Amino acid sequence: MSDADLVPVTITPDPVLWARVIRRERITLVGTVVVVVAIEAVANLFGTLGAIIVAHGTTIVAACYFVAVLRFRRDRLAQTLGDPSRGITVSPAGVEVPLLGLIRWEDIVAVFTVYDGARADRFTRSTGVRGFAERWTHAVGSADHYLTVALRDGPAMRRRAQPRQFRRWVKLWARSGAPDFGAIQVIGDVYYTDEDAARLDRALRAQATRRGLPSSRSANMLDQGEFFRTNSGIAGFDGRTGDK
Repeated sequence: MSDADLVPVTITPDPVLWARVIRRERITLVGTVVVVVAIEAVANLFGTLGAIIVAHGTTIVAACYFVAVLRFRRDRLAQTLGDPSRGITVSPAGVEVPLLGLIRWEDIVAVFTVYDGARADRFTRSTGVRGFAERWTHAVGSADHYLTVALRDGPAMRRRAQPRQFRRWVKLWARSGAPDFGAIQVIGDVYYTDEDAARLDRALRAQATRRGLPSSRSANMLDQGEFFRTNSGIAGFDGRTGDK
């Protein structure tokens, strides 16, 4: 880290990437319904057991994919409030996101960034139908780069969320004898350029390190769970809580 990484950084979605995400979301959500209806109609037309089994199996897979894309869309709206001009800022004052406003450093207990470069490279090299499907899924929200900010008081941060419909974007991690930790997970690619995401990543870790906060970068999403487990004060804690 250098002094340059301590300069305030603001990133906003790239217009081209943002438009691509919106377009592919719509195609996927509408197309999935159309394909399922068509397959079920053909299966009923033939009326054979094999055709019905194939159709129902396809419907189940399509439904799972449909729900996943809806989740990606929900996370995008929570992170940006649906406005690509709304930025995310890391500065000496704290971390500012559209849903919560400015989160001051005294309310932050750790930061974790994850970049799964191996997955990104695999998608780039993949060919055929599988490669197309993987790249399409990434383009609608399945990220390789995440930036997690761990919060001292998760329930309090949830109460700050405006609009309230996105408050569950603030995840809760149980803690004994104190308010639950909170965590917000910012998607660092998909609709941001790699350069902007890297600048935000460096700034986030540099500002945290300067304040003596735990800060790490990993290729494995599971690594950050160790912080919550070791600091929960709950024997045998598995790192998760129920929704509240």
